[in-house]
Order: sequence, then C-alpha cells, then structure tokens
Amino acid sequence: MLYRLEIQRLLLQIQESAGNAPHCIGLFKQAIQIADKNDDLDLGIDLRVMLIREERSTSKCEESPAAFAWLLAQCEQYPEQIDEAEFFEEYEWMICSAYSNLNFPLEQVYALANDLKTRLDKYDFSKRSYYYTMAGLAQHLGDYTLSNFYVEQARTEPLDEICNETMMYDNEIENASRLGNFDEAMQLMQEMEYKKLNDFSLPFETYVSMAYFMAKSNFGKATEYIAKAKEEFTKLSEINSSLLYGLTRFVYAMHLCKDEDAWSYYEIMADWDQNAEDDLRYMLSRHMAFVFDREGEKQLQLSPKVPFFNSKNSYVLKDIATYYFTIATDLASRFDKRNGNENAKNELKKLEKENQER
Repeated sequence: MLYRLEIQRLLLQIQESAGNAPHCIGLFKQAIQIADKNDDLDLGIDLRVMLIREERSTSKCEESPAAFAWLLAQCEQYPEQIDEAEFFEEYEWMICSAYSNLNFPLEQVYALANDLKTRLDKYDFSKRSYYYTMAGLAQHLGDYTLSNFYVEQARTEPLDEICNETMMYDNEIENASRLGNFDEAMQLMQEMEYKKLNDFSLPFETYVSMAYFMAKSNFGKATEYIAKAKEEFTKLSEINSSLLYGLTRFVYAMHLCKDEDAWSYYEIMADWDQNAEDDLRYMLSRHMAFVFDREGEKQLQLSPKVPFFNSKNSYVLKDIATYYFTIATDLASRFDKRNGNENAKNELKKLEKENQER
C-alpha cells in the first residue's frame, strides 16, 4: 500500500498548487500512472475525474479525452462496480470540447451526444443540460432555429444537480439576448439578481452575454450591463483561462461601446489562446481582428507567451489586427470544411460589416 502514500503525497502537492492548472494536471497524470500500475480501479477512476475537472478550469482540452474514454471503457467492463452517472457532467463538457476542436469529425460529436442521451434515459435523469449543450452545438453550426428548439425542449425537463437554477437562468438569458429579446432578458436577469444566484463565473458571464448582444444591436442599455459585468468580475473567486470565451465577448462589447477599459481586460487574456480549443481560438481571433483594426500604437502589458510580444510593450495596432485576421480566416475555412457549411466565414463577414457601419 506504499503506492497510496505516494498518491496522497501528490494530491497534497496538487492542493498546495491550486490555481496552477498545468502543474496540477501533470501531478494528476503521475498519480494516475501509479494507480494504474497497481491495478487500483477506484483510485484510477477518482483521479481521472479530478484531472478532467482540473482541465475544465483552462481553455484547453488535451488530457481529458483519453481520461474520459478510459472511464467509459471501465463502465462497460465493470458495470457492477462503476456508476456511470457520476460522469454525466463531464460528458456534456466533452461534447462541447469535441465540436470545438477541428480534429473531431461531426459524426463523432453526434455519436457522443446520442450516447449521453441514451445513458440519461437509462437512468431516467433530467436532460435539461443535455438540451442546452445541443443548443450550443446548433449555435456553433449557425442553425439558430434548431438552437431555439433545443432550448424549448430544455424547458420541459426538471432542474437537477448538473443544471441548477443559476445555469437555467444563464442559458435562458443567453437565448433571449441572442434573439434580440432584450426586455425578456432583462426581466430574467432581474429575477436572477433578486434570487442572488451565482455559480463560479456566473452571473459575470451572464451580464457579458447581455452586454455583447446589446452592443451588437446598438441597444442603449449595453453600457449598463458592461458596468454590472465589471463589478461582478471583481468578485470572481478565480481568474483562469476557462473565462476566455466570456472575456472575449466582454472586450468586444466594450470596443463597440468605445470603453477604453477594454485594453486592460485584453491584457489579462491575451495569451490564453495558446493551445486552446480551436473554437476558442476562432472566437478570440475573429473579434480581436476588429478590436485592433485602428491606426496608431498602444502600450500594452502582455505576457511573453503572446506570439507578437515585444519587450518595449509598444504595439502597432494594425499589425495585431492583421495577425488575428489571418488566424481567423484560416480557422473559419477549416471549420466550414469540417461542418459542411459557410457559417464561420459568414460570422467573420458579419463582424466586418458591423464594424464598418460604426
């Protein structure tokens, strides 16, 4: 049983390294190797679930697919010993990561989603979070009619531990804002505020969603929700690269509203796209291509990990715009080839038109 002491030592190091996800993931991998070498199924399961949850706090999905595949394989091999229902929350994240990465064919994404639906039916579990996940996939593909259908289906399912009331409000407000139903979104947000609902990055990202779609629609209250998001950002228990999607939207909303605070938030996330999921890289690059599309130079405090970093901290804005536009154009072409449509290219064109009209 000495190996268990070694694993406990690694878990203690992980606890002491909280906030340093790459280091913690490396330690989890060491612990998993020890558990597997000693045929400890229970520890192998627990450690892989912990690894996946650790990686969820980043913009990457590198180690989780193999860990998740192993968990599913053990469910098949030892159905009496393993409760597959414990992995459902991770299952939904894996679906999102799958369609966000170009190396996953769409048929594999749908197969993964269908498998989850079958397992949820098997246990008679709520499919609310599953339908919200499928709405996200439909949005990724540009099918907003299908996305709205999935949101409507979600409403017929009960809340549970995976999709709690906070998550429900966030998804409903996102859907209403995306459709331009801002009165509905504001009413739902008032309810969310009254109930004081929060869950890690929520309601920060909920405010951001409202501000983002309002700013894109020239809706006057966009600045009000930018201010609310700024206040909520200061309350976050942890700032990590899992916030890349939300912060990209936030910076872009401030850009449209001519809020100079956009630069300080960009500095926080500027290196988070390194090795990030492809969809997150496309999200950042297509928006920043237009945020930086202006004359002049800017002093920015950026991480040396940023590819265009320079020690003088002075950057030609048009050069950075070109850098991001090149990446966005390439990713748009590759996503459209994978998805069999032109939605990604059209998103890029819409952003271009949006900025030309201002």
